[in-house]
Amino acid sequence: MYAEAYQRGQTRVVRFMAGRDPSKPVPATPDWSALDVLRHLTGVSVDITNLVFDGFASAEWTERQVNDRSHLSMDEVIAQWDEIVGSAAVLLDTLDDLGLPDAVPSALGMTSVTAIPAMAIGDILHHEFDLRNTYDDRDGRDLLDVQFSAAGHVKSLRRTFDAFGLPTIRVEASDSGMGWDIGHEDPIASVRATSFELMRAIGGRRTKGEMRAMGWTGDPEPFLDHMVLPHLGVRESSLGE
Repeated sequence: MYAEAYQRGQTRVVRFMAGRDPSKPVPATPDWSALDVLRHLTGVSVDITNLVFDGFASAEWTERQVNDRSHLSMDEVIAQWDEIVGSAAVLLDTLDDLGLPDAVPSALGMTSVTAIPAMAIGDILHHEFDLRNTYDDRDGRDLLDVQFSAAGHVKSLRRTFDAFGLPTIRVEASDSGMGWDIGHEDPIASVRATSFELMRAIGGRRTKGEMRAMGWTGDPEPFLDHMVLPHLGVRESSLGE
């Protein structure tokens, strides 16, 4: 399941970047060019293949991936990614069989190794849409992979809500019909949006104003600062997606 989704994401990104100027800055990751995004994604595949998970998704982890490939052109980076992605994808489906530690330090704190595959797929999806936004492309938002990743993003909020003692909220994806109660009591509020919008908001690609404009029932204010992966935070300026 994870292997196929990961390889689909890589194929879409490579095809999308064909013939495009890789030097363009990426608004979602302003310190990176489009080529730097490809360097990072390739580095993730290499690290997965080498079982390098300590610091997964941290700034140090991602910067090393970019810096290690700073001398490579787009064609060279993609060639490296094409060579390694199949091995990385297979490992995402077999991590449980490798005798790895139950948890590793990541940008989210100690993280179960079983969460790594979904995190890797979420990462490649976010960067795919970061790249699409860079070149004013709006395709792909209704992919089933987006619905799958959005569900994982929403469920990941439970850890944050528990840590901050937040009341329960109901989150619903308008396109897939899926819904989740985040918390342990009856919901005091609900929010409804497309899977794409939920994924992008929780993935740190939306401002408070954009999150507030989603389909809320009840008061959104207690939740806005926490409806995002904690290592990313809410955006201050809109990506204009």
